Amino acid sequence: GEHDRVRQLADYVIQRHYPDITAKPEPYLELFRAIANRQAKLIAKWMGIGFIHGVMNTDNMAISGETIDYGPCAFMDAFAPNTFFSSIDSHGRYAYGAQPSIAQWNLTRFAETLISNIDSDQDKAIGKLTEEVKNFRATYMDYWLQEMRGKLGLQTEQSGDLDLITDLFQLMADQK
Repeated sequence: GEHDRVRQLADYVIQRHYPDITAKPEPYLELFRAIANRQAKLIAKWMGIGFIHGVMNTDNMAISGETIDYGPCAFMDAFAPNTFFSSIDSHGRYAYGAQPSIAQWNLTRFAETLISNIDSDQDKAIGKLTEEVKNFRATYMDYWLQEMRGKLGLQTEQSGDLDLITDLFQLMADQK
């Protein structure tokens, strides 16, 4: 309910981390986009090296596009998408394969804090932010495909790359 303080914090974040969006017509929506983009890129890089953030909850996902609290984290020794490394994560909420989804969930929580700054009409604000949250998956997948193409030495983008990589990951998962 402290909308002025949220706006003040958002203005600071824009000035500190995203000054290029200051003059945009919808700077707070652009702020959300910029943060979501950085998170998508970061998590795609994690996935490309088998990194698992053990407790990737909302307070460990920084608006600067970094993450904090690396306590329970690790790299997979063998490919297993359900691998997790936190004693408090008995259900695999933060498992390797769940990282993009949990990031999207975290971004949804962040979007909720920005509603009053996006539009004075709450329904319009929610609609705009909902669209941005939905776009996260596609943005993440673009970065993920770029990472995986690099890992496989695929020099030019082909329409079947996603199928090829998905099949490879399935074969690797079946080898455990």
